[in-house]
Amino acid sequence: MLVRKSYFSFLGHQYDIITSINQSDAKYSLRGKSMRGSVKKRGSTYSIIFDLGISPETGKRQQKWVGGFKSKKDAERALTEKLQLINTNRYFEPKRISFAGFLDEWVEIYCRPKLAPKTLESYQSIMRLYFKPQLGDIEISRVSPAIIQKYYTSLKIAADLSDTSINYHHRLLNEIFKYAMKWQYIEQNPCDKVDPPRKIRSEMKVWDLDQAREAARVFKDSPVYIHVMMAIYTGLRLGEICGLMWEDIDTKNKICTVRRTAQRVNGRIIFKQPKTIKSNRLVVLTDELVEILRQERKKQLEYKLLMGNSYKADYDGFLSVWEDGRFKEPDYVGKKFQKITSGSDLPVIRFHDLRHTHATMLIGAGVHPKVVSERLGHTTIGITMDLYSHVSVDMQRDAVSKLESMMK
Repeated sequence: MLVRKSYFSFLGHQYDIITSINQSDAKYSLRGKSMRGSVKKRGSTYSIIFDLGISPETGKRQQKWVGGFKSKKDAERALTEKLQLINTNRYFEPKRISFAGFLDEWVEIYCRPKLAPKTLESYQSIMRLYFKPQLGDIEISRVSPAIIQKYYTSLKIAADLSDTSINYHHRLLNEIFKYAMKWQYIEQNPCDKVDPPRKIRSEMKVWDLDQAREAARVFKDSPVYIHVMMAIYTGLRLGEICGLMWEDIDTKNKICTVRRTAQRVNGRIIFKQPKTIKSNRLVVLTDELVEILRQERKKQLEYKLLMGNSYKADYDGFLSVWEDGRFKEPDYVGKKFQKITSGSDLPVIRFHDLRHTHATMLIGAGVHPKVVSERLGHTTIGITMDLYSHVSVDMQRDAVSKLESMMK
């Protein structure tokens, strides 16, 4: 019988590898600690067998078989890795559960207590429409990189999703498998070995100063006038504007306090804390906007008095309400904005682009990016600079032009 002997070191321990060639059987031992494993040929492939120690439940020796290796070298490498994990107390048996089953568990244990309602609704929608139908029946430990890559291809071809949407699926899957590893359902994250499509950043569309002035005229008598003016003059998000109460607006000191955001989730309106700590902020108001707010407040009080007992008091005190007290929802405001813009001579943009318009005008006027970042509620000034780099380039051109004139 031919015998081959070699060794490797790991974490201060030396392993002897003794392979009996004619039996395709390798025995591994840790000096000072006996730890055995074998490589056996089964048909055209190789399998590894290794000890897991004594079962605390039965008192019997436990062994594990893993097969399907194409060569003895691959099998020996896998056995070495398993023994390293066992002897450093990092080995665990992946749990048998379908991917759909794990998704349900992840939602209840992690998502529901920690995520914002709108984010949870978005995650559950993707799981219900995409993840579960295409990947749900597969055992989670068998969801391979190849399966995920094919899933992305099907989203592109069959579902006709954009690269940005598929990239969002990838980021969500990566997060899910990260927790599957942490909770010891799987040994490796298959998303680490997948090539997702790149997220494509669409070109930012904003109004210039003349168009912003024209918007004041176009929206003057519309139901979303106050929302449009707030967005242009403060850069607040639509949900933040709809979440404002009159107690948040100090017209005397010309300050607005952002404390909450409004969202429709699962068929009902909810109010929650803004998305980040920095989103809770003070925003200074212009004289013109203060006057617009005063007129809106006066009009709302007049309608409330006129409506009497017919006034809907559920949202009393909120800025975004109809004449009878009903709430003007963010979805309605966004759609109405699009409809009015489409019927005017103004360039068609999203309501959220009014926030970009506000920031672009400030940076273009030479306002320090730190101030702009604080008004927008960005977590860091880097986010502001990255989003509005096109404006800083124009400012650089102006600066270079001035320098050139000075040097002549």
